[in-house]
Amino acid sequence: MDCEDTLSNSENRTYTVIGLMSGTSLDGLDVAICEFTCDSYWSGRILQFKAFNFPEGLRSSLKNSMILTTEELWKLDKSWAHFAAECVSKTSLELLPRVQLLSSHGHTVFHNPKEGYSVQIGSGAVLAAQTNLPVVCDLRSLDIAYGGQGAPLVPLADSILFSEYTACLNLGGFANISILPNAWDIGVCNNLLNMLAREKGVEYDAEGSIAKSGKIMNDLLDKMLSISYHRLPPPKSIGVEWMHKELYPLLDKVADHPIEDRMRTAVEYIAISIVNDCPKKGKILVTGGGAFNHFLIQRLNELADEVEFYLPKSDIINGKEAFAFAFLGLLRWLGKPNVLKSTTGAIKESSGGAVWLP
Repeated sequence: MDCEDTLSNSENRTYTVIGLMSGTSLDGLDVAICEFTCDSYWSGRILQFKAFNFPEGLRSSLKNSMILTTEELWKLDKSWAHFAAECVSKTSLELLPRVQLLSSHGHTVFHNPKEGYSVQIGSGAVLAAQTNLPVVCDLRSLDIAYGGQGAPLVPLADSILFSEYTACLNLGGFANISILPNAWDIGVCNNLLNMLAREKGVEYDAEGSIAKSGKIMNDLLDKMLSISYHRLPPPKSIGVEWMHKELYPLLDKVADHPIEDRMRTAVEYIAISIVNDCPKKGKILVTGGGAFNHFLIQRLNELADEVEFYLPKSDIINGKEAFAFAFLGLLRWLGKPNVLKSTTGAIKESSGGAVWLP
């Protein structure tokens, strides 16, 4: 996308934007202070990235958010936003005065585009009031209203800011990939691995060492790979509800097997699912927490030896999603399309997001 698609000649061509990202894997809140420049074409960089762990009470509420009462969920909506605003205040005192906009993905509680909704909590009103910045949030609802999945949204940013790669692979709570003009959720990733790791008393499997010590349970692997979602064409997306419906029943039946074997099988399932959906050749940018799982990356390289799975610097690995949502929020602020109908299945492209002014 060149600048003339998004800006008139008289408009400011450099913007400093904060992006907030809170993933379903519950590993904390990502805050990225980003700079975007339009000089014929858009470019961007992360000026500062910080990750903040959730306080235990907030983390517990987020983990159980799907079963909260309506009033409890509204309270959580405000609590998340107060925490996020506090995190923003702890970023660079030098950079904060330059910030013109805050773009928040929020925290996904429900994602059910078939029924016409996707719910991300994190009050835009509270964020605007507490940070004294214009806020863009609720980036998915308009696309869903136009018949789209409301996901994935990041591919538009990928196509503009990371166009040198064959594809962009994000290994977050779920694994998703951008291969324009298509993009989709491949399947589960860290949400599954972290859930299993907690049975060993740890929050995650550092470098994949627990999984590496186990053996593949072939019957379980075959059943996981046979889940019908993996045969659907894009556009498609999933949420935590999908795990409860499709994966948990399979895992419950083998709960008496060694955790190492279940984790080894989970890594193989994730790796095969990814390779099945990836280009067979080229250079793929890999980001998200799963990029630090050395064993998962090893399996990807072994299964797809003609693909280069490229790991960038840590601020991009950790902060790419927040960086992307900062850019999508900026496009919304400028009143320009920030969703690709080709990736979501909507009837038209849109400029999604609610805007709150301080």
